[in-house]
Amino acid sequence: MKKNGPVLNIVLAILVVLFLCVGAALVWQLIRPSTATPTPVPTATLPEGQSGDAWQRIQSNGRIVVGTSADYPPFEYYDTNFQLTGFDIALMREIGQRLGLTVEFRDMAFDGLGNALTLNNIDVAAAAITVTDARDQFVDFSNTYFISEDAVLANTASPINSIDNASQIVNQRVGVQRGTVYDRWINSNLVATGEMPAANLLVYESVQHALRDLREGRIDLVALDLAPAQTAVAEGGVKIVGQGLNKQQLALAIGNGQTALQAQLNSALTAMINEGRISALIKEYMNFDDANIVPLPTPNPTLPTPTPVPTATPQPCIDDMAFIQDLNLNDQNMTAPPQMSPGWPFTKGWRVRNSGTCPWNSGYRLVYVAGNNPAAQMGGQPTPVQGTVPAGQAYDFFVNLVSPLQPDVYQGFWQMINDRNTPFGQRIWVGIEVVAPATATPMPTQTPAPNIQFTVDRTNIRQGECVVFTWNVTGTQSVFFSQAGATTQAAGANFQGTSTQCPQSTTIYELRVVWPNGSTEVRQITITVTPAPLAPRIDRFTVDPSGQISAGACVVIRWTVTGQVNQVSIARNDAVLWPQAPLGGEVQDCPPGTGQVTYRLTANGPGGSNQAQQTINVVQPPPQPPTATPAPPAPPPVINNFSVSPVQITAGECVLVSWGVGGGSVRTQIQRNGQVILDNAPAAGSQQDCLNSAGSYAYRVQTWNSINESAVADQTINVSPPAIPPGLTNTRWTLYSYWDGVSDVPPIPGREVWISFANAGTFSGSTGCNNYNGSYQVQGNSLQVTGEIASTGNMCADPPGIMEQESQYFNNLRAIRQFTLPNGELQLIDGNGRIILRYTVLTAQPR
Repeated sequence: MKKNGPVLNIVLAILVVLFLCVGAALVWQLIRPSTATPTPVPTATLPEGQSGDAWQRIQSNGRIVVGTSADYPPFEYYDTNFQLTGFDIALMREIGQRLGLTVEFRDMAFDGLGNALTLNNIDVAAAAITVTDARDQFVDFSNTYFISEDAVLANTASPINSIDNASQIVNQRVGVQRGTVYDRWINSNLVATGEMPAANLLVYESVQHALRDLREGRIDLVALDLAPAQTAVAEGGVKIVGQGLNKQQLALAIGNGQTALQAQLNSALTAMINEGRISALIKEYMNFDDANIVPLPTPNPTLPTPTPVPTATPQPCIDDMAFIQDLNLNDQNMTAPPQMSPGWPFTKGWRVRNSGTCPWNSGYRLVYVAGNNPAAQMGGQPTPVQGTVPAGQAYDFFVNLVSPLQPDVYQGFWQMINDRNTPFGQRIWVGIEVVAPATATPMPTQTPAPNIQFTVDRTNIRQGECVVFTWNVTGTQSVFFSQAGATTQAAGANFQGTSTQCPQSTTIYELRVVWPNGSTEVRQITITVTPAPLAPRIDRFTVDPSGQISAGACVVIRWTVTGQVNQVSIARNDAVLWPQAPLGGEVQDCPPGTGQVTYRLTANGPGGSNQAQQTINVVQPPPQPPTATPAPPAPPPVINNFSVSPVQITAGECVLVSWGVGGGSVRTQIQRNGQVILDNAPAAGSQQDCLNSAGSYAYRVQTWNSINESAVADQTINVSPPAIPPGLTNTRWTLYSYWDGVSDVPPIPGREVWISFANAGTFSGSTGCNNYNGSYQVQGNSLQVTGEIASTGNMCADPPGIMEQESQYFNNLRAIRQFTLPNGELQLIDGNGRIILRYTVLTAQPR
């Protein structure tokens, strides 16, 4: 199954060399990944009250807790009404009914089911689990309730109708899911031996992505299990061309030594088999007919006694997580998801418990894993644990999200991973309904007034992500959008536009508006970029030939992505060519027309995103020129003068860059810190450049002649930090109201929330629960937090709501763009002009 079985032995490999790989499934990591020599269960101290006889506990509670992993139709998945369904779900509901028990399902990371059984946090695991000797070291099993077969799929239009031996696949593009026996066997037996080109094995993070590419003709075959293969055939576009080369037995998993529970489950399963109920469920959920149902063994064969292995060194702890409650935005089990306007920023909170025995630290993270819609991630990013969470303690997670723009119902699933990136514990979700905004009554036409709207979809991103700037300026003479001074004019009055930017480090962007009277107004937005050390790694991304090709020619794109990966995509000039590409492979592309073509590879994973790009030029083949008299040699380029003055300024001030070139110069560039700020500059000229951030800036003029010889000249200037406005220096302010996303509200009584500004561009304060600190920049009345806000990371249960208030407070601090000081009050304002924080009681800081 998806979570599968044993390593195939050499004898079996020889017998089924025709295509052995289709006869197994994914490795189930119960406590740790299975190996050729199974390792005994590591010992761990269980939380008090979690040991003992499971059946006695179940009878006492009148409830059986079933762990599943609802990402594998038709066995377990969520239907269009957001409810759990599938073969295993129906099976356990009927078993519960026969035993007189209420059944409680917990959707969990599959890799964490074994931990949950060991800790007695669940009673049964029902998740298309294949019985293997290795797993039998960790858990006990019920009798077999289903026997799975393998399958090989091809496109319905494919001439391939039968797979008889391995030679039939070596020249085909075969899709497999990463980590499956198909992946390992083809790599070991065909690719490593040189029989199959490595480019013909395409490894996917999800078998659903492989099936989509099979239907779209990008690959030739997919190897997987029979049940999901039957589902794929029913959905259309594919056919089975091979099956039945190896069978896998599925059973329910329970804790070791739980013989009483095992007997009750086996009794219910036996009755269901004898009454035909198992066959009925197979027909209902898998669309099998009687001929496709493999008879179950009677009695269930006993697994061979595993070879004894040395006693393992005790493992100190086991990871697990249990959901306690929604802290806000309760969707009532997706029956009444909260309604939101499109593009609305919000924070979702959950309370969970460390139900394992390992303490959680900052290496433990809550990450997005899946959703009912590609937009269901809602911009959410991996959220690390703050501080240390001991076993048994509750913890509140808050994730900043933005509602999608398209009206619909969205459900996004999140789960925890540990410091080794291993998933564990229950999955939790956020569910919302995005509703279309009401149609506004048109306002009377009026003369446009000077107005600037300059926004970005988010200001805090992880490395590898992009943001979209939007501006709309009316009544203006000209508009410039720039990054670090590299201005690009968006010409024309009443100008509006957008720009997608993908900064790799924290960057300040600005919109510079020149009004008809000649005055200039500047709006700035800082994009804070958090490094993503655990993001997927792009080990290779090439486009051949590189540099330049002629119109009508093609390139070959090759790539390899490793690490924790959810999605790989390849785009040409922002048009997606392959939305769910495999983790490695090659593809040919013939770009149309002429001009610059940029290919981008994007890899997303639970630890963040990464991107790589290659740019080529597509040109018309030059006509064959007539034989000409050789031209005289081109004279060398000459730089007559180059200066940047003054050489010392304060952030927010400007320098004048002046230059002059001669000789054979035909092209000139002005650069700052390696970035081109003026290309094809005139032979002589000057340009003002305004610098908003402190630091050292290296300017260069470079000029070329007609045969690409060049000359350069350099000059460096220094920019000092701006002076802190007197109204903020060495002051402390007490919060008396803040914007909570709906209205202006006072802070919770009894806990003072304050902030103080030092004269070195730093601030500190208290939220009433945690102390915090950070840095900021000012220019005139512009004020912006730079970098991350650090806090002591404590969890405060009293007074109620204090942690939600702290989360909103930090969000508001990150959104600050301006400040005012009316009548002894400090007002902090966001990019939309809204006052989001109000402080009072201005007092001088002690020296």
